Amino acid sequence: MSPPPRVCLLTRHAKGPAVAPALAAVGFALETIDGFDTDTLGTFSGEVERQGSMRDAALAKARLACELGGCRYGLGSEGSFGGDPFLGMSGWGRELLVWWDAEAGYAVEGFAQGPETNWRALEVADVDAARRFADAVGFPGHGILVGRPGEAWFDKACDTLDTLVARVEQGLAAGAGPVALQTDMRAHRNPTRMRMISRAASALSSRLSTPCPACAAPGFGPVAPVPGAPCEACGAPTHVPRAERRACPRCGHEQLHALAHRAPPERCDQCNP
Repeated sequence: MSPPPRVCLLTRHAKGPAVAPALAAVGFALETIDGFDTDTLGTFSGEVERQGSMRDAALAKARLACELGGCRYGLGSEGSFGGDPFLGMSGWGRELLVWWDAEAGYAVEGFAQGPETNWRALEVADVDAARRFADAVGFPGHGILVGRPGEAWFDKACDTLDTLVARVEQGLAAGAGPVALQTDMRAHRNPTRMRMISRAASALSSRLSTPCPACAAPGFGPVAPVPGAPCEACGAPTHVPRAERRACPRCGHEQLHALAHRAPPERCDQCNP
């Protein structure tokens, strides 16, 4: 029996365990490439600005993984965090995994998003506020970044409450105003983020297990919703999806898949203008 195909993941932040089970389920043996400093492609703490979109960054990492690992298949991971897309008042996480086939020259994506994140930032003017922030975000199990790049008290590695307090006191003593605190969103310092990366890996696994009906390449799946579901009260079309467009990332073949549901009146412009 031939060994399973290798897929190389470019990571410096120990993402392998979050990804390997889902890839193994579709027949891939995961290898991690950790000799490349992915911080040169962008950092959450602001020292290096990410160039391009989430997809640009994840695809660049996947291609690099192929080159550095001498592997046909590469994986790149990228996350993004901020306010929720509804009111912007609570945290929201987005995780993207891109699988790259260097031989066939195409990519398949797995995406997850939702409020399951401890992303949070705060400026504190006293040590007690720093302690409360640490409790709220689950420190030290979840990391905290203290200060901003260029500040003498900037610390990406603090892992005890004593160190956190000392850094905050240093910043406050400098008289430069409140000290910035932010959850560390690097995967190896953020178990909550790791769980969402696992969700993205499961989504990718689902795509890779679905062959295109036209060319049989793996990766056929949903790419966009199609609005127009009828209102269950008046029958008028709404913005709720009536179908989803599914496509092959290799040959471009598309199909429409109908969604068997109607929209509630509160989602209808006629019933609820």
